[in-house]
Amino acid sequence: LVELVAGAAAEKGYLMTRDEALDKIKKCLALAASPEAHEAAAALRQAQKLMAQFGLTETDVTLADVGEVRQQAQNVPVVRWEAALAGMVAGAFGCDMYTSTSLVLGQTLQFRRHRYYVFIGVGPAAEVAGYAFDVLARQCARDRRRYIGLQSKNCKAKTKVARGDLYAEGWIAGVRDKLWLLVGNARDEALIAQYMAQRHAGMTGSDIKDRAKGKNVTHNDWYQGLKAGRNAELNHGVQGGAAQPLLTG
Repeated sequence: LVELVAGAAAEKGYLMTRDEALDKIKKCLALAASPEAHEAAAALRQAQKLMAQFGLTETDVTLADVGEVRQQAQNVPVVRWEAALAGMVAGAFGCDMYTSTSLVLGQTLQFRRHRYYVFIGVGPAAEVAGYAFDVLARQCARDRRRYIGLQSKNCKAKTKVARGDLYAEGWIAGVRDKLWLLVGNARDEALIAQYMAQRHAGMTGSDIKDRAKGKNVTHNDWYQGLKAGRNAELNHGVQGGAAQPLLTG
């Protein structure tokens, strides 16, 4: 059956892409475990044929289970609280993570630089982690803006930013335990490391901007954020996909 379908597609002149071939190979390999000997043998032959046709190895097929999802950051520079949140979410969902920037053409026909956090995971992990980061980053940024609005009008702008950042770091600390208890950690480190070495070799570290260093901030800024983060409500629906909200409050 598998060979007949592939043959019919070839007769119609259908050009299969590499990704489509990988997907079909994985399906064939799954059928190769069939208790029906004839079906299993046909599926295995088709998988081997496609691998030879596209020059694919067993490693290529294995790494096809690893995916990337990127989410736009709230800030263009790499700031401490947002980098910490991205790292926490990646760890909770068993993902790796990196950050990058790109120029995006806006409605005014001018290019603006956007920063993204990219999550790498096996199966649906990257998609769920990206969704979780987006929701949590928006909520944390909202509460941070609210806290900045409570500061004295006599505060310098840089002082407000610094206090807001420290508040956000506390907020993240407050929500960390809830997130980890909710989702656990099913990380396939070897597979992700192999993927990173193949696709993103030679990546360099980013400079993280500490906007609170040397500013008029206190531990209370962090503590107020901690309390707010602990009051956040996490829904178990995040484990099954991105259809339900992760955080309310």
